Amino acid sequence: MTDQPVITDSETAAASPFRWKWGVGIFTFGCVLEALVWFYFAPDRTYQVFFSLPVVSGTVFFTTLWWLFASGLPLTTRVIGIVVLAGAALGFRSQYRIKEFRGDMMPVFVSTSELTDEEKLDAYLKTVESTSPTDSASIEAGQGDSTDDESANNTEPPRLEITDGDWPQFRGPQRDGIINADLSGVNWQQAPVEVWRHPVGRGWSSFAIVGGLAFTQEQRGDNECVVCYDALTGKQVWEHTDPIRFDEAMGGPGPRATPTIVDSRLYSLGATGQLNCLEPLSGQKLWARNILDDAGAENLKWAMSGSPLIVDGRVIVIPGGENDHGVAVYDAESGEPVWSAGTAPASYAAPTLANLHGTQTLLAFHGLGLSGHDLSDGKLLWTVPWENDPKVNATEPVVVDDSSVLIATGYGQGATLIRVQQNGENWSSESAWTEKRFKLKFNAPVRQGEYVYGLSEGILMCLNLGSGKIEWKQGRYGYGQLLLAGDVLIVLAENGDIAYVTASPDDYEELGRYPALDGKTWNHPVVWNGHLFARNGEEAACFKLSR
Repeated sequence: MTDQPVITDSETAAASPFRWKWGVGIFTFGCVLEALVWFYFAPDRTYQVFFSLPVVSGTVFFTTLWWLFASGLPLTTRVIGIVVLAGAALGFRSQYRIKEFRGDMMPVFVSTSELTDEEKLDAYLKTVESTSPTDSASIEAGQGDSTDDESANNTEPPRLEITDGDWPQFRGPQRDGIINADLSGVNWQQAPVEVWRHPVGRGWSSFAIVGGLAFTQEQRGDNECVVCYDALTGKQVWEHTDPIRFDEAMGGPGPRATPTIVDSRLYSLGATGQLNCLEPLSGQKLWARNILDDAGAENLKWAMSGSPLIVDGRVIVIPGGENDHGVAVYDAESGEPVWSAGTAPASYAAPTLANLHGTQTLLAFHGLGLSGHDLSDGKLLWTVPWENDPKVNATEPVVVDDSSVLIATGYGQGATLIRVQQNGENWSSESAWTEKRFKLKFNAPVRQGEYVYGLSEGILMCLNLGSGKIEWKQGRYGYGQLLLAGDVLIVLAENGDIAYVTASPDDYEELGRYPALDGKTWNHPVVWNGHLFARNGEEAACFKLSR
């Protein structure tokens, strides 16, 4: 009887050689496919990230299968490799968490030991108390109580009057992001001076500022809130709450729209369609409706975002319901429905008013494109298809003149200049030119004469309105927002920086860039009374423009 040979581990490994070429091939194929996605297949940054997800995850998955079943390595080695990889992933997960997603859908990681934004807000709110509406800014604005006998006998409630210097709605008095105040004495090469700063609730609302009071919308725990602050001190004046919470992974929790102030009334639209009419000095509710319930419509994936438009005693919103509920109009005094029209699904842009050929026209930039409605009865006058895959149109149309409107969107779609014609009762529209490189995802443009400036997939761009030509594309600010102050662009970058850029078609020139906020910033900035107001889903701050 002969002895059987003893096979050692080293001999087993030699008998089963490491098939490394398969692993290298899978990895190389993944890299090549990712390069094709990044440089050829994806039309913009958003799709680059979106298309990269299956490529990267697929490469990891097939590499793991190769390692386990086709690498030829000893079982012990394969198991150890998977355990090490899993341990590293669990270790990373225990130390870091996804805080948010940037505008291009890339995740942002922070330490698990860092307080969440909502925990920071809770800690801050425990240290402060709301002031009375008759304190501070309301008194400065002439809205406070008087102690003389004549005022005491006056039963007329105090009113919040809008002046030329106020910022009463989303993107300013004309909803165009243009600052009409005289800022000729501002030193744009010097950093603004911080006046106040404090945490705020989550959400992407901007400020409306009237009479020294700053109004915004926030998510505070399980409550969706409209909050009033003293503009010059940052102290809370009042808070109105509704037991509503909207949350989703990409945009996070909270309301998206900005309050509108008209005739001493405040109108706000919440993330789930809650339309409130409040008394702006106290926050008292005057009436409320849910526009999605009224329209029989479902909420959008990233929530209702279009700030209410108030014209001639009517509140205009875009719920996007079928059966002629695409656009809805309510009586501003009572909240009763006036008319509804259209069947297109809603998107994220706010309703806009235009005077086209002498007709007051409501512009609705919905999920399928742009529609023009007669303001008096909602009659559909014309429509222009402008649709991308996710049906996201999130920037306000730019009214160029009485027959031209510019629209722009992201997800590879770009911009087009629409010419509107009228022949008696018949209306028509056509595209004058299209520029696919002017891709404004949710970043509103500003117009200066024959030129428009916007953040196209995070890069500042100057576009010629007459020809559609790109004059220049330079300066990376992420998915931030713009204001126009004369011949200067005020850029609130996605990372929270404030930048001043010369508004000129000749060349790009950044005059200065300064840190302002921490965290992702998608909210629109505001300039009021020589002060710049900025907020995001973490904090709000006020700066005095340097002179």
